[in-house]
Amino acid sequence: MPALIKAKSVVRSGDGIDTSLRTLLSGELAIADFFAIKALKGQMFNLSSVSVTTPTTWTATAAIDITKPALFVSVPSDKALIPVSIMLYMEAFGANAQFECQAVIGTGGSYTSGGTTIVPVCTRSDLSNTSGLTVYAGGNTIVTVGQTGKLNYFWRDGEQFAITKTTASATASVTDPHRFLWSAKQAGEIHIAGPDSQLQINQGSNAGTGFITLVCIVIPSSELP
Repeated sequence: MPALIKAKSVVRSGDGIDTSLRTLLSGELAIADFFAIKALKGQMFNLSSVSVTTPTTWTATAAIDITKPALFVSVPSDKALIPVSIMLYMEAFGANAQFECQAVIGTGGSYTSGGTTIVPVCTRSDLSNTSGLTVYAGGNTIVTVGQTGKLNYFWRDGEQFAITKTTASATASVTDPHRFLWSAKQAGEIHIAGPDSQLQINQGSNAGTGFITLVCIVIPSSELP
């Protein structure tokens, strides 16, 4: 049965107050995408680790080192973070070595020194970039304290044997993966970095270089059930 077309604007009310449902112009109900709603409200942010052309030289070598992350995000006590997608692009793997990457949410971690301060950018260009997050991109000098509690390793990927090639097809197949992706929608998973927690994206390579982007939703902790 179609709904009564009545509500023409967004109505936010407290518990116990009746409001009209918003529908399509023809009266049918539509279920809005959660991520789309948050983007429209200005609660979606892009965290990109480096400049347009200059890649980051990753600190951790040969294997993942949780004290030298590619991207370190600290969530304050009044916020919660929901990762939407991760893109890690390897411009060079370095010398012959295993390559691996992971993302983890946990508590007890902290930033110590080095790295590059990153300002999260709101995906709505007409709104401010105020997210409340503290973000550092990894590089040759970043040092953090690895998380110790409530560890949620929600993404892991890599190459059993990766190499930076001397030519386009030298020593290895030209189809070697170089772009590693995680998507909450594709994975069918929602992970939440609650108040006073951290999200780290780690990598392990042998002098690898690349670019990393995290898209996430940041909400007031009061919105958590």
